[in-house]
Amino acid sequence: MEATTKVYNIYFDSVIDSVVMEWRGYATSREFKQGTELMLNTLIKNNAYKVLADIKDMTIIAREDQEWLDTDFLPRATDYGFKVIAIVQPDHYFNKVAVESISYKVDKNKLAIQFFNNVNDAREWLSLLENS
Repeated sequence: MEATTKVYNIYFDSVIDSVVMEWRGYATSREFKQGTELMLNTLIKNNAYKVLADIKDMTIIAREDQEWLDTDFLPRATDYGFKVIAIVQPDHYFNKVAVESISYKVDKNKLAIQFFNNVNDAREWLSLLENS
């Protein structure tokens, strides 16, 4: 299962046993939620628990979408087995602040978050974790 749009590419990478999300530019709320839900569906379908989120080129996550992640999506996703995310830091300042704000609220006992400056380091870290 792979889905590519102008703002995201989401697929399962069997080499690192992880779902990969590549985000570019600005995602509307609808696109953001669709892509994020697709990530969860891909995770479930592949019986995986790890995600690589390359958001280096993503411009911003809207405040309403941040709230949705915190109160709706992440609790559901962790219930379905989402346990680890490697995030490639955004270049855009406001998105960096948004992502850090979301990460501070996450229950670290349910979801491990690690930040990276590039995709290669994120992939290496994920590949070192035990497979599900």
